[in-house]
Amino acid sequence: MNAAEITEFLATQSRVVVVAVDGTAPVGTVASATLDGETWRVTLRAGDPIADLIARDGRVCVCIDQFPEYYKIKGVAAHGRASDQSHVDGRLTFSIPLDDVTSFDFGKLPRDGAGSGRTVGSSDS
Repeated sequence: MNAAEITEFLATQSRVVVVAVDGTAPVGTVASATLDGETWRVTLRAGDPIADLIARDGRVCVCIDQFPEYYKIKGVAAHGRASDQSHVDGRLTFSIPLDDVTSFDFGKLPRDGAGSGRTVGSSDS
């Protein structure tokens, strides 16, 4: 997806997966998120153990995908450091800029011909 498509998609999403580093292994949790320009604002639930990990090592990956049907599968993953961290009522809120993003949109996959996954003479439909 291009930047405008990513922004449009993220504006419709309110729940994300946040992945942080626990020693040498990634661990994740579900969080709330809002889009603020080109920054994701993410809020973990009160007492979420991922908050302690982020306090020790701010590297995070925040991702979301949707999959209502095959050609509507799409998703975004942002990598970076949790910045602007604040704690209110036991909940950690942080920002992650959208400057290191990976995205995908199955709606852009060809449905026939080269790249469609169908072979000549295939009866797949």
